[in-house]
Amino acid sequence: MDSADSPIDDMHTGPGPARRQVTWRASALALFLPTVVVAAGYGGLWLALSLAGRGNGAFARVCLMVLVIGVPCLLAYAGLRLSTTRLALRGAHLEAHPGFPVRDPVIVAYAAVSGLSLRRGLSGWITGAGSLVIERDTQAPLVVPGLANPDAALAAVSERVAALAARASRD
Repeated sequence: MDSADSPIDDMHTGPGPARRQVTWRASALALFLPTVVVAAGYGGLWLALSLAGRGNGAFARVCLMVLVIGVPCLLAYAGLRLSTTRLALRGAHLEAHPGFPVRDPVIVAYAAVSGLSLRRGLSGWITGAGSLVIERDTQAPLVVPGLANPDAALAAVSERVAALAARASRD
């Protein structure tokens, strides 16, 4: 883990207040919950079919294929999203990585942010996770999905955007 990923204060060497570098990561519970629901649903259905004596039927085989092929693929996908999704606030810009399959993070200057909002799906309401939507002046909105603490991320980004706007209006 390097200093860009750490939520601790940077070493402060110059005059003025110390900058705080903050990073938000994805919520593991929110990312893995759909996989658990799929596994429990198909596993329960297969078990019910087996107990009813229909464990050799086509529907039971479909359930087994989902359990053997689909669930591991969903686990791998959730793990990749968990390890790649992040939002980091830097001095003059923010760095957002929407997660797998996006390869590189997106750099957005605070001055280019025209609006911020939160979105929550069903798993977000259950787990407290949410997606931060960053609207930009000239480009499509950027969505950072599944953040573990989206309200704090929204507040911190809003604070930095407002501070930059106040500084620009004074100059």
